[in-house]
Amino acid sequence: MSGEPIKAFGLVVKQMRKAQGLSQEALADEAHLDRTFISQLETGNKQATLTTIFRLAAALRVEASDLLRLVEDHLRLAKGV
Repeated sequence: MSGEPIKAFGLVVKQMRKAQGLSQEALADEAHLDRTFISQLETGNKQATLTTIFRLAAALRVEASDLLRLVEDHLRLAKGV
């Protein structure tokens, strides 16, 4: 599994951000994070802490559990399950 969840998390954040018409900068501002950190998350180069997950979820107007569920769904689809 190694880095798969990290990459899946980044892809889900990117998909949700784009679906809401947000730039990385706008999401970063809303979540009180640095824009470069958002970029690194989305490319799987950085991991989100629990606090970051909650901040991103709030900025994306979803529950943290729903955000993580989408990541799990993405991983399941990638495995073909």
